[in-house]
Amino acid sequence: MMGCKFDDEGNVIPIGLTIVWGAPASGKTTYVKKQMKQGDLVVDLDLIKQAISMADKKDAGENLLPVAMKIRDQLYEIIAKRQVECDHIWVIAGLPQKEERDSLYRKLKATNIKQCFANKQECIDRAMKDQQRADKQKQMKIITKWFDLFYYER
Repeated sequence: MMGCKFDDEGNVIPIGLTIVWGAPASGKTTYVKKQMKQGDLVVDLDLIKQAISMADKKDAGENLLPVAMKIRDQLYEIIAKRQVECDHIWVIAGLPQKEERDSLYRKLKATNIKQCFANKQECIDRAMKDQQRADKQKQMKIITKWFDLFYYER
């Protein structure tokens, strides 16, 4: 049976699905790496770009972003239909707007949603220290835009 697992007594246990959201450099990937177990499925746009370019995070060009987004959306379809066998699915995304979070939560039938919160300055400081983030000025713009969208929602 796809989309579920069984415990030792044969009871059906649905696959857990956690959406981990927050600003760039807020700790989403770090959180998932600490929580996940071998065999879990992780969907992260940055990791998809790395996979299809065979490049490090800092070298994965933006030219492949549209393709990476299509792959991510296809993964979302597979997940929504529970056509995957694993204990847990982790979706890492920015999702600054509540409507986007709620829509993805419903579409994927998530069991949990976790915000990784760090304030704007913390995110900028982390991004500036992160050697995997190449264009520091662009990183500051992306972080600022995320916080503008997030606080616009309030």
